[in-house]
Amino acid sequence: MNPTPPKIGLPRPARPKDPSDDVTGTASAQTSDTTSISPPAPRRNTPLPTTHPVPAAGDRVQQYRLQDLLGQGVSCYVFRAWDEANETPVAMKIVNWGNVYDRDAALKQMRAEAAALARVNHTRVVRFIDFGFDPRWPYLVLEYVDGRPLGELVRSGGTLPLGWTLYLMGQVIEGLEAVWRAGIVHRDIKPDNILVSTNGVAKLIDFGLAKSDILKLLEGAATPELAGTAAYISPEQARDAGNVDLRADVYSLGVTFYELLTGKLPFEGRNRMQMILQHLTAVPTPPREVNPEVSPLVSDLCLWMLGKKPEDRPQNGRELRQAFAKAVETATL
Repeated sequence: MNPTPPKIGLPRPARPKDPSDDVTGTASAQTSDTTSISPPAPRRNTPLPTTHPVPAAGDRVQQYRLQDLLGQGVSCYVFRAWDEANETPVAMKIVNWGNVYDRDAALKQMRAEAAALARVNHTRVVRFIDFGFDPRWPYLVLEYVDGRPLGELVRSGGTLPLGWTLYLMGQVIEGLEAVWRAGIVHRDIKPDNILVSTNGVAKLIDFGLAKSDILKLLEGAATPELAGTAAYISPEQARDAGNVDLRADVYSLGVTFYELLTGKLPFEGRNRMQMILQHLTAVPTPPREVNPEVSPLVSDLCLWMLGKKPEDRPQNGRELRQAFAKAVETATL
């Protein structure tokens, strides 16, 4: 059950995300069926460039004309671009060579992200369009969504109205179910990786750390020993990022849920390792004690998602969806 759209506006976004808590990672359809699309390959076998070209508005990358810089992370730029062949706006993710030390690994990671997105076809997941290699950069082309990351909305206004929190969470759960059905674990669920359109549609983005057995076979690459975002990472992912399943995403979504309900994270630390230690050992304050407007069942569901052990959380998408629907009923009575 997904609550109806609230009749109130979302907070106006403020400052952009601060990527300082990223441990490792990247910057950043119409049905719930998964697709069996072969992993995309670059258009040409071109040697990686040895210089650090910087993309800019007006540059042409194959059939795409860059228009506006939407964001810039540690390893990638994200532009709005114009697809001249299809006459439509798109979003383009381009490697930032200046911050990449292992170029082969960066190319493999972007190719793996393209392969992951190509396997999921759902309205709550940003749609894959193209992957290729311009002589200057590898690039990933995605549907363009007019909106802002949920993280910006949280930072601008703190606690979201409860109706909006439940409405957006229901959509994110739908998207994650589609991702999990495709055999993929996102491994970096957080507000900055949930895009909210101007009409209130939520979409999952940034699959740069996505994990699946198929992707591992395709790339033959080892998972970083520590991959994820410290503020949202599950205990088991903090121990071994290569040995996690969908329940790690459930935990990270639980952290996100807690932040939306209370306006604060369940755990805090002065640095990454302190934050991770809190995930491993600390007990969170129930959301209802921080925000009395949160119903008991919603508070309990959030705490269930934050179980320290994977077996102490919802075990699959169906169980999570059913518990969420029950919590929403009590919250909207």
